[in-house]
Amino acid sequence: MKPTRDIFVQYRVINGVKYIMKNYKVFQLDEVGELIWDSLDGQTTLDEIAEKIAKLYKVDQSIILHDVAVFIKEMSQNELIEI
Repeated sequence: MKPTRDIFVQYRVINGVKYIMKNYKVFQLDEVGELIWDSLDGQTTLDEIAEKIAKLYKVDQSIILHDVAVFIKEMSQNELIEI
């Protein structure tokens, strides 16, 4: 699976806090959420995203993969990404 950001989602940084917005819904991104969001280019797989985060935070990739999958599911349900 290689998800990509929906082209109608807006990305803003306000007072150092990162937000994505679509259809009058606003979602705040934390540091990991921002890493995932930036990786959603339609070319990068979930495994590759999880590997990048696991290396950065020195955490087991299998744990991160589950968390990334949950995050992707939530973003898909809110129509923020295309799969």
